[in-house]
Amino acid sequence: MIELARSAAATRRGSGTAALVGQIWRFATVGVLATAAHLTIYSALSELLVVEPLAANAIAFVLAFGISFTGQAGWTFRDDAGGRWLTSARLTRFLAASVAGFAFNTSIVFVIVTWLDYPGIYALPFMATLVPAALFLLNKYWVFGSASGAGELVPTGQPQTGKPGHFAVLQGDASRSNGEGRCS
Repeated sequence: MIELARSAAATRRGSGTAALVGQIWRFATVGVLATAAHLTIYSALSELLVVEPLAANAIAFVLAFGISFTGQAGWTFRDDAGGRWLTSARLTRFLAASVAGFAFNTSIVFVIVTWLDYPGIYALPFMATLVPAALFLLNKYWVFGSASGAGELVPTGQPQTGKPGHFAVLQGDASRSNGEGRCS
């Protein structure tokens, strides 16, 4: 028999369109806060402390990246309690998604400004919509969706001929499965 489990977050936050809209709102809020932090830190370092602009930008990026990861992992896409949302796999995937977002953003600017020979401002609507949408999907389904494994069915034994296989619901904590395909 196969048991399906819903993640604790899905149960807490509801389901359907309202839950998705809430998640998009949280994603955007964290993004705006991280961007504001980046700009503020960069400005303070480069203007007030007279740090070289490239160094100020790098420092600001690292700090804003930390804010963004913590906010997205701990608030927007959090699916469990007890700190299990903070994993090296998620951090690595988040970094890869951020680099992919930067590459996508750069590609948009390159196509619009270099290939099409339009002013740079024409890239802004695409940068402000397509890149965040792509990053939301990457974060929802790759960075945080499969990194936790919550709700995935994994085989626990070899099925015998004519008999269904046993499945356990992977919850990220092996102690939670009682070995019979049910969570305790």
